[in-house]
Amino acid sequence: MIFKIIVCILIIALIVFVIIENRLYDITKLNLKVKGLPEGFEGVRIAHLSDLHLKSSQGYDYRIISMTRRLEPDYIFLTGDLITRNQTELKKQKEFIKYLSEIAPVYFVFGNHENDADDEVKKELLTFPFTVLNNDCVSLERGDDRVCLYGANISSKYYLGENFDYKNIPYLSKNELTELIGEKKKTFNILLSHNPKFLNSYSEWGADLVFSGHVHGGAVRLFGKGLFSPERKLFPTYTEGVYKSGETQMIVSRGLRKFRLFNHREVILCMLTRGKTDKPV
Repeated sequence: MIFKIIVCILIIALIVFVIIENRLYDITKLNLKVKGLPEGFEGVRIAHLSDLHLKSSQGYDYRIISMTRRLEPDYIFLTGDLITRNQTELKKQKEFIKYLSEIAPVYFVFGNHENDADDEVKKELLTFPFTVLNNDCVSLERGDDRVCLYGANISSKYYLGENFDYKNIPYLSKNELTELIGEKKKTFNILLSHNPKFLNSYSEWGADLVFSGHVHGGAVRLFGKGLFSPERKLFPTYTEGVYKSGETQMIVSRGLRKFRLFNHREVILCMLTRGKTDKPV
């Protein structure tokens, strides 16, 4: 009897621990030294959010708005999966973006969940108070300096494979990326792309900075490593933090939703300074 009581207590404690783990947030502050950063962007503050997977039936956690506001960003980059699949009513999602847009300009790129949505949902997303980067770019200007901000909308086959079975998922090449977003401009270039898997292609294309998400930190983290990718693969390469390929630095968010263990939800603040790039994580 005592043994059964102990087991029940341990099971209840584990359930409570998992519930708490899935409601905790980290604010990660990154001081990034960036080669070639225009002088006008010295000290710029970028809030990076990803993978909210908001459902209209559940709403959103206002703490995300509050944390982002306290960080006082100049720009907010939202790297996909704002919604979850099969959403038809986007009132809560639009309200969330309205509050974010009152803090700083918001720039958004579709993730795989947006690409899997029906056409009416995609059209409604275009009415939100953010700038959607759909395989195009905008110019960000500070003083006399500017950078080009790109968004790569990567098709579903790069997430699910040709037969939607997670097998034989193709690798997005530099040439395929160029077909999507065009040749890079002769400026400092920032790329928003939901999937971090293709860092080498982003680097070959010529991105100076990349912001990404998708992998949710690997869902479960042990000894600093993420265990699972959304493609049902073990030990994905890029799960959280800063990575480097050539002169390209990529910032990967752990995201803000989905099941997680030893892997808190994350709001990132990147503060950019000019200089030699930091070592990769």
